[in-house]
Amino acid sequence: MLYDVAVKLVLVALVCACGSSKPAPAPPVPLSNETRGCTEAAAGIERGTRGIREPEASILAPMRARCHDDTWPPAAIDCFAEMTEDELGKCAGKLDDKKRERMFAALGGNYQDRTAVAVAVARLANLKVGVPECDHFVTAVATVLGCEHMPIETRLQLGSETADFWSLPTDHLSADAQQRMATVCGQSLGALQQRAAEAGCKL
Repeated sequence: MLYDVAVKLVLVALVCACGSSKPAPAPPVPLSNETRGCTEAAAGIERGTRGIREPEASILAPMRARCHDDTWPPAAIDCFAEMTEDELGKCAGKLDDKKRERMFAALGGNYQDRTAVAVAVARLANLKVGVPECDHFVTAVATVLGCEHMPIETRLQLGSETADFWSLPTDHLSADAQQRMATVCGQSLGALQQRAAEAGCKL
């Protein structure tokens, strides 16, 4: 009996509460952060690459055009807009392979060798072969590219050739093929280490 009365009281309370309550106010619309666009991304690349370009060689227009034409994703735009020196590779990694290569081509196509070397370093930073010995070799090449003791023409050739060659697809390789690649990369690393030592570069 007492249980039935208690249940009825609860039901009455619920009905009264439902009938008297006002609709919950709509949640406030969150204010979005300032939206960055291609102009900000291009300006960030301009600032972040100032040390590797001639001061009068502005890249604002080609970078803004590349961003618009390729529809860079927001994550890449934000990264480029805030990027500092030595972060070109990190931000370029937020673009897919084709967009990244087109951006590098626009950045390094008509500028001095130092810009081209920086582009090669950024390309290598996003290059993953999938064979440990080869990835170690690619990392070593990127390190050598920063050594001022080696002629810039040599570094440019080394960086471009490495990026072009090891950008080839390596998925679904047989175990035998991977072993051959590991052997070749190990030999290449040894030759690179000797070459770097002769030039006075540390790996």
